[in-house]
This record gives sequence, structure tokens and C-alpha cells, in this order.
Amino acid sequence: MQYSDRIDALKAAGTYRKIPQLKVEGKYVWADGKRYINLAGNDYLGISTDTDLRDKFGNRALELPFSSSSSRLLTGNSPEHEALEAELSRLYGGKSALLFDSGYHANLGILPALSDDKTLILADRLVHASIIDGIRLSGREFRRFKHNSLPDLEALLQRFASEYETIWVVVESLYSMDGDFAPLTDIVALKQHYPQLRIYVDEAHAVGATGKKGLGCVEDLGLLDQVDILIGTMGKALCSVGAFALSGAEVRELLVSTCRPLIFSTALPPVCTAWSLHVIHHLPGMVARRAHLHRLVALLKERTGLPLSSYIVPVHAGSEECAVRMAEELKASGFFALPIRKPTVPPGGERVRLSLSAALTEQEVELLAQTIVRVMQTA
Repeated sequence: MQYSDRIDALKAAGTYRKIPQLKVEGKYVWADGKRYINLAGNDYLGISTDTDLRDKFGNRALELPFSSSSSRLLTGNSPEHEALEAELSRLYGGKSALLFDSGYHANLGILPALSDDKTLILADRLVHASIIDGIRLSGREFRRFKHNSLPDLEALLQRFASEYETIWVVVESLYSMDGDFAPLTDIVALKQHYPQLRIYVDEAHAVGATGKKGLGCVEDLGLLDQVDILIGTMGKALCSVGAFALSGAEVRELLVSTCRPLIFSTALPPVCTAWSLHVIHHLPGMVARRAHLHRLVALLKERTGLPLSSYIVPVHAGSEECAVRMAEELKASGFFALPIRKPTVPPGGERVRLSLSAALTEQEVELLAQTIVRVMQTA
């Protein structure tokens, strides 16, 4: 098949994508010459608009290297990398921290590095594509259980527990398309019955905006000792770049020698790791900002009747055409939101995904609620 034929097939299937030409200014985005309130990003804490936080960072951005120019295993390591890992370890109760270029890199490499032919991987059906890619690269046996279904997970454990020495259960703490939380306490409790169980939690959308200290769900629930791998990202609520994995010291030591995305990628630039450390130092003190964000969630839930669990707001459409129309109606009211279609979600799961930010005001969310109600009535 020619590439042009494949492109035509993508267009016919509704899966053809283009990189949009946008300009983001804090909580706003410019598109087609018009300014909209940006509801399509992941700036949950509104850090991109925080000039005071940038001012406190001062001239450090001019003093640090803009590139590492090498893998950390060669010459790409720096005091900034080590300081950020040390601070993450301190905040997360002594867990060993290891930096990655992105959450995708971490999810792509960790399970292949930690599994063998006596390993089974059980993943929630809605885990991120990067996790699925990592599972496939591992070449190990895996099954997917119904989303957030303890009975389905337990049925798989009962069926396969006697056949494997290690079973990884892989979930996200906060799911990026549905905005709901995993039943982490119940999942961790399964370790009492299955000693070979290992828990892998991706907290990409929880770190920063969830928990009393902004450290995500696992720390907030007091489950750090029970979760074997915790993945956090700096590229969403923290408005930086990169990701981190928290684990036991022995696991970290093994990953340094075997995790291919870490070994064969240029390290994060020191200027970026220094900015991440700067933000993380201030994260526990952003209590008022997180409280405001969660008040906005409560307000939107009350005004729209949507069953919201978090600052990720899915407005279900039921078809591609309806999702596109809903997004256009939101834009007409000044809100930039995107339709979510296959393959990101399965057919029938089409929606408009909205992300709330602490940079929004209650008045803006009131207007958003009115718009959502109108859009749902005409869908």
C-alpha cells in the first residue's frame, strides 16, 4: 500500500490527525486569530500563569546548561538531576527516585526490564497507550481487566495465581479520559492474599493537583509502602518536562542497568530539572490553589449534574459527529476544547474532554456550566 493510500484510509476512518497551529498564553489559547479559554491542556494548577514562581527562579535559567548532550550513563548526569531525585525521595518517604525524559519513556521501559517468563501482567482496560506499548514490548503474558472492576481483577488472580511467580497489576490513579480514580486501597489489599502481587501505579494526572501535599493519590492514601512502582510526571500539573519512577532501591539499581529508554536517551537538560525541583519545592505550599481547583470541580458538578470525580471532565457524545459539534459549540462560547475520538477512546466512547485549571475563576466556570448544559441539551 502506498503512503497516500494509507493517509486516505486514515481520513476515511476518522483517525487522520494534524498538529494544530496554536499560541498558548497562560489560561488562554489563540486559534484561528481568536482567543479562547484553554480547556484542552493539563495545567491543572495554573502554574503557567504564575509569574511570581518564575521570578523566584530568577536567573538560574541563564546559568545552567540547556542540554545534557548525553545519556546519564555517559556524561549527561548533573548535580541538578541528583538534587531532584533526592528531593523526590525525601517527599515520598524514602522511596528511590529515577528520572526519565517523559512518562512515555518510563512506561515503555520499566515493565520490560522488571519482568521475565514467570511474570503475568494484569492491566486496567483504560490504562494509557504508553503502558500498553511497554507491556507489548515486554513480550510477557498479559490480560486486561474491566475498568476499575475489583471482581474482574480478582477473578483473573484466582485463575492465574498458581501459574506465575510474579503478577504485576497496572493501573492509573486518575484516568486521563474519564477523570475517575482507581480503587487503590482495595487493589493494594489484594497483596494479603497474593504474595507474588506487585502494584504499578501511573500518577501522571494526579501529581501536583491531588493530595494534601500535591504528591498524588498513593502518598495521600498512605500506600507508599505497598506500591512497588509509582510513576509521576513533571509535564502536566508541574508545567515542566520529564517524569520520575519511585521504587525500592534494588529495583532502581536494576533499572539503571536494564531500562532501555533510560540507557539510550539523552538526559533531561539541567535547566529543566532545576525548574522541576523549584516547582516541587513549592508544591506542598500550594494548598489554597488545590482547594480552589476542587471548589471549581464541585461548582461545575452542581451546575451541570455531571457525575464528576476530578478536574478532568468528560462530556460524553456517543458519536464522532456529535463530539465534533459539541466542541464547536463550546468554541463559539469562548472555550477551547477538543473532541476525543477513536483510537483514543473506543467507538461509542466519543466525548469532549475538558480540563479545569486553578487559573480559572468561578465566574468563568459558571459560564462554562451554562454552555455545557446547553450543549448537552442539543446533542
